[in-house]
Amino acid sequence: MRRPALVDLARGGLLAFVGLVALEHPLRPDLPAREHFISEYASGATHPVAIVAFCAWGVALAAAAALSWERELRAVTVLLVVAAVGACVAAAFATQTVAGVLPPGVVRTRSGRLHDQGTLLIFAGLLLAALWGLRGVPTRRYRLGVLACASALFLFPAVLVAAELDWPGIGQRTFVLVGVAWLWLLVSELARSDPRRPARARA
Repeated sequence: MRRPALVDLARGGLLAFVGLVALEHPLRPDLPAREHFISEYASGATHPVAIVAFCAWGVALAAAAALSWERELRAVTVLLVVAAVGACVAAAFATQTVAGVLPPGVVRTRSGRLHDQGTLLIFAGLLLAALWGLRGVPTRRYRLGVLACASALFLFPAVLVAAELDWPGIGQRTFVLVGVAWLWLLVSELARSDPRRPARARA
């Protein structure tokens, strides 16, 4: 697949993911966003919406992995593939937690464990890929973008704590949006790079 098509696929997957997650909220007013995680919408009326959202995220991650492979960023490629697999696992298996906590009396099943492991793969893959990308995409724009994303990850939870707001769902969505923003940044940087030169050689 040509680079412009991969770029469009990655960006389209990210936009679809964000749009579908936003759509879940008015469809399930019984699950307030400030109290419930994204995975919890994969039940009831929003089940198909949540599954398609996770799949769209997986497609975006896979397209970004293909772009990074083309730019010879092998480690970033592997980590993005790990995150893409995590998205597929999270889509295939339902969570048992409520606001990230297993309810009293509920026995964790294999499906619940697999979902939790899938989400762990997503966040671990994204975090490590962002850090490794600092070596492979040494542009000022990318470094500033990663710094902004890291600042948001540290500052927003601190703001919630300082304001004494117990909003686990909002905290989780912040992490997710930061991951989406970083992936968009990476795709944009790889789209700008000269296809005849390794990304790591650019100033």
